[in-house]
Amino acid sequence: KRGLLDDRAAVRRVTQLRGVLLAATESNPIAIRRCSSTSSYNKGTQDKGEGGDEWLSVGGVKVKIGTPLCPYLVPQLYAKDPLSQTTLRHLQWMLRKDSLGQDMFLLGPPGPLRRHLALSFCELVRREMEYVSLSRDTTEMDLKQRREIQSGTVHYMDQAAVRAAIKGRVLVLEGIEKAERNVLPVLNNLLENREMQLDDGRFMLGPSRYDKLMEEHGGEMMDQWKLVRADERFRVIALGLPVPPYQGNPLDPPLRSRFQARNVFPIPFQEQLEQLLEEFGNAPKKDLSAVLSVLSTLHSLTQTSPTGPIELSQQARMVAMVMHHTPGVSPASLLQSVYPSEALGTSDVLKEAMQRFGLSLAKD
Repeated sequence: KRGLLDDRAAVRRVTQLRGVLLAATESNPIAIRRCSSTSSYNKGTQDKGEGGDEWLSVGGVKVKIGTPLCPYLVPQLYAKDPLSQTTLRHLQWMLRKDSLGQDMFLLGPPGPLRRHLALSFCELVRREMEYVSLSRDTTEMDLKQRREIQSGTVHYMDQAAVRAAIKGRVLVLEGIEKAERNVLPVLNNLLENREMQLDDGRFMLGPSRYDKLMEEHGGEMMDQWKLVRADERFRVIALGLPVPPYQGNPLDPPLRSRFQARNVFPIPFQEQLEQLLEEFGNAPKKDLSAVLSVLSTLHSLTQTSPTGPIELSQQARMVAMVMHHTPGVSPASLLQSVYPSEALGTSDVLKEAMQRFGLSLAKD
C-alpha cells in the first residue's frame, strides 16, 4: 500500500513537471518564416533556400513547399495576417504531424476555427485539398466512385477521397462524428493501409506495397491486375466534435487510433482582443473589450447545456467588423443582432451581462 502511494505521488510530480515544461514552451512566441531563393512573400523573413527550394518554418518546424499541379485546388486568403499565437501553435503541430506522415484529427466546439486551420495549413504549404462533408446519408459511393453518363456511356468517376489518395492531396473530412457504421470499414482501410477496392475493378494500394510489387512484377503486370498507387503525400485531416457533450456518434477505437488528435480550443480572451484590434483598428478598444467579455460570459453559461456549449468567436469578429466600418454604432444593438437570445430564451441573461460590463441597452 505504501508503494502504491509512492507511485501515485511520483506520477503527480511527473505530471506537474510536464505542465511546467509545457507552460514554458507555450510562452515562447512563434513566428512564420519562409525560406526562398527565387520568390518573395508578404509574410515572414526571407532567407536563402536550400538549392533553390522553398521552405516554410513555423516555430522551428521546417517543411518543403512543393509546386501544386492544380493551383485552383489550393485554398487562398485563409492564412491572413495577423495570425494569433494559438493559431500558430496549432499550425506548428500540424506541420510536425505532416512531416511524420501522420493523419490529423482536429477536435473542438462548433464553429469555423477547425476548418480555417485545415485551410490555412493547405494554403501555407501550398497543398491541393479535397473536401468531404460527412453526414448520416453519406455512403461508400460518396467516398469511392459514382456512375455518371457521358456521351451516352456510363463511366465511373473518382470521388474526393480517391482523387486525394491517388494524386497526393489533403483530404478534409468534416463531421467525422456523423459517419455511419457502413462507411467506417472504408475509412479504416484508407487510413491504416491506404487501400480501397474501387467499383470499376481497380484496387488502390499503399505506396510501399505497390512499389514492392512493381519491382517484382513490372508495370505491365500491375496494369493487368488493375492496381493503382496511393501517393505517399496523401494526408487526411478529420474535423469533429467531442461526443459528449455534443450530439453524434462516439468514434470507434479502431478509427480513433488512426489519427493524431489535437484539441482546438477557442482563442484566449486577451489574444483574441489583440488580434481583433490589429485587424479592425477603428473599433474602440473599450467597447470591443466589453463585447468580448459579454460573449465569454454567455459561452461559459452554456457549458452545462445538453446540446453542448455555444462557440461565439465568429460573432465577436462580426461585431468588430461592423464597429470598424461604422463608427458610433451601439455595441449593445450589435450583440442583440448576432446573439439569438430570444430563440434560446436567454434575453434576461444577455441584458444582465451587458449591464455588468457597462454596455447601454439598445432602445426598442
